[in-house]
Amino acid sequence: MNSVIQYQGRKARRAGSEQRRRAILEAALRIIIRDGVRSVRHRAVAKEADVPLSATTYYFKDITDLIADTFTLFAEQAMSDVIGPFRDQAFELIGQLDVNGVDADKKAAVLAALADATADYILRQVREQRDHLIAEQAFFMEAVLDERLRKLAENYKAEQLKVLRQACERIGAGQPQEAAELIYADLSGIELDLLVAPQRLGDADVRERIRYLFRVVMS
Repeated sequence: MNSVIQYQGRKARRAGSEQRRRAILEAALRIIIRDGVRSVRHRAVAKEADVPLSATTYYFKDITDLIADTFTLFAEQAMSDVIGPFRDQAFELIGQLDVNGVDADKKAAVLAALADATADYILRQVREQRDHLIAEQAFFMEAVLDERLRKLAENYKAEQLKVLRQACERIGAGQPQEAAELIYADLSGIELDLLVAPQRLGDADVRERIRYLFRVVMS
């Protein structure tokens, strides 16, 4: 994400300063997950990070810069620790296909395996990485309300769409960008459903819905 999104606050000049700056951002992220974006204030973040109030105001004179840089840190961590490993797993499955010569049954089997891996990924996020999904939803909602954060949200989404488009291209989808958009929208909807109304979808429902989505969009 560094090549796409740049940090906005004051840059740290020494290793110790960088550690303090990162501690401030991580504290802000914890507050966002626990209490929401609107609870991010200099005093609250300083207390959470166990640093002087002057440290937060030194690095982030504008509270929006603090929120934006927290979003940037979150996006970098998400791409490397959450999305990246799943991308590698998905591309390994897709690697079993020769889109120019594979028979229909083999392609259907690989798509089903890919759909099941995607379902497992989403269910695992809801159960084991719930904080990641809460932070993601909080940042997107704040981007709706704060125009200065919209570019960050657009770039974060674009990074995920790029991965999906590459997957659709490798599978041989006729319109890979449109397919990626549809998959992203539906998977985001499933994640939100599982956060807000977890009783609405069981594991089997999630798996079948994603299998159907992949059959329709990627065939």
